[in-house]
Amino acid sequence: MNKLRNGKFFEDYKSVFRQWENLNIIERVPEVELNNECHYLPHRPVIKLDSATTKIRPVFDASAREKGKPSLNDCFYKDVNLIELIPDILDRFRIYPVGIVADIEKAFLMLSVAPKDRDYLSDFFPMQ
Repeated sequence: MNKLRNGKFFEDYKSVFRQWENLNIIERVPEVELNNECHYLPHRPVIKLDSATTKIRPVFDASAREKGKPSLNDCFYKDVNLIELIPDILDRFRIYPVGIVADIEKAFLMLSVAPKDRDYLSDFFPMQ
């Protein structure tokens, strides 16, 4: 974070978190809850100067572990691997005259988390 703070990207990175807060994607933790036991997701910036829309964005590491505790990824329900279906889906593009695709890049920001689970999805970012 210090390297980012010394560079010109810190304000851009901070503005992403401000936007998310304004859109109610994230929320500030009330001071009375700051000492509650929780899990902090580490994050780092990904900078793509050639991107037309998003030059800097946070990437969270859900595989990070605290000593003796599972990672967030370890706690997720494991289901069928849908990646195996991709060749079949691509084959269908050859069958029909029209194919429709969509960019779901920001779709995951639209998910909401039950209040009881929010302590496991905390992140820390100094807004000052």
